[in-house]
Amino acid sequence: MLKRKNDYSVIVYLENESKPKKWTYVHKLNGFSLFLNKNHPTWEYMNVYERRTRKFLKRFKPNDFIPPFINN
Repeated sequence: MLKRKNDYSVIVYLENESKPKKWTYVHKLNGFSLFLNKNHPTWEYMNVYERRTRKFLKRFKPNDFIPPFINN
C-alpha cells in the first residue's frame, strides 16, 4: 500500500480577500488547519481536493472537526 504523503490540494477562502489562496501539497489536514488559524485567522472555509485526480472531497469551516485524512 502506498504511503499517504501530500495527498491533498486545498483552496482557502479568506475574509475580505477577492481571490482564494491555493496550497497544492498538503499532508495532514488537521495540521494545515492549525497553520491557517495561526497565519490566516480570517479564513472562512477550505475546499479539499485529491491532489492527483483533482476530485472534490470535502469543505471545512474553522469550527469544524478536521481529521488528519479523509477516507475515500
